[in-house]
Amino acid sequence: MKIFSLIVSTLMVLSGLASVSLVSAEELRAADSSALKTNRIINGVKSSAGAWPSTVALLNTNIIKKVEAGEVIDTPFAHANYQAQFCGATLIASKWVMTAAHCIVDSDTEAHKTPSDIVALIGTNDLVNTSSGSIRASVKRIIVHPYYNNETTDTDIALLELVYDTSFVTMDVSGNDVPDGIPATVVGWGTLDSDTDDFPKDLYEVEVPIVNRAICERSLDKYSFGSVNLSQNMICAGSTGKDSCSGDSGGPLMARENGEYVVVGISSWGLECAKPDTYGIYTRVSKFKNWIDSQITNTENNAGSSGGGSIFLILVPLLLLRPTRLLAVKLIRKKDS
Repeated sequence: MKIFSLIVSTLMVLSGLASVSLVSAEELRAADSSALKTNRIINGVKSSAGAWPSTVALLNTNIIKKVEAGEVIDTPFAHANYQAQFCGATLIASKWVMTAAHCIVDSDTEAHKTPSDIVALIGTNDLVNTSSGSIRASVKRIIVHPYYNNETTDTDIALLELVYDTSFVTMDVSGNDVPDGIPATVVGWGTLDSDTDDFPKDLYEVEVPIVNRAICERSLDKYSFGSVNLSQNMICAGSTGKDSCSGDSGGPLMARENGEYVVVGISSWGLECAKPDTYGIYTRVSKFKNWIDSQITNTENNAGSSGGGSIFLILVPLLLLRPTRLLAVKLIRKKDS
């Protein structure tokens, strides 16, 4: 989610030292924080091949170009998909992907990624040994929810319209509030250990219960000195030792509804990963079902172009926006930035 000029500057310096500029992934990630993994599944299991076919990996196109040009060398995987993955997402219609707004909007500069900055990897659980038939789909348009608050991470949702329709399995977005205590599943390519950069090449999953709002709020009060509050657009899930973490941002939290899995949340933020009495915070997608449906069914009203596509941010009266507030603690966003 960072501006890529930092990468260019780094490579220019290195190119002055050698005729061929080889950059390690660690150096590249230091230059472009959007390449950093920030949320991974903690104490989960590797998903079986073909499981969760609607789960999407968002890739940084700049990193792809550097890796495939041989300008990035690193272990364990000097592979473009692996190095470029920065957030998760869900294919919710044939050409529509849903993710977290903070995967699109830089947390420091508030700069927005453009469609040309991102490709959507669809149809594989393995970032290195991709499944037959998997594709990298180009993005035509990005729609960030107009009420997204970059400081509080409220209304953390965005839609990506792909350039063309795909034939992959999609997952419905729930329009119902999810009851406390029911089991839900969160998936992602995020770090497997909150204290290290242990990023897997395979999709991981973990089952976590939906947590009562009052319990979750008490946890936030305990660890944040009362400075962080849940909005009605957020839900909590998790248990001690099991959580999403860095790199998982934007990916789905799923639960069964009438016997079928649906998306009930989007991996968003947390104060810690899988620590005692702390929980993952997810965007409550039922609050945005009508907004999602309206964007998909009224695409002809969303015009504009920029960087090979368009970023669409609905204009709203400023008085309707919630005021921002300073936080006493740094929110851990579950993304690669």
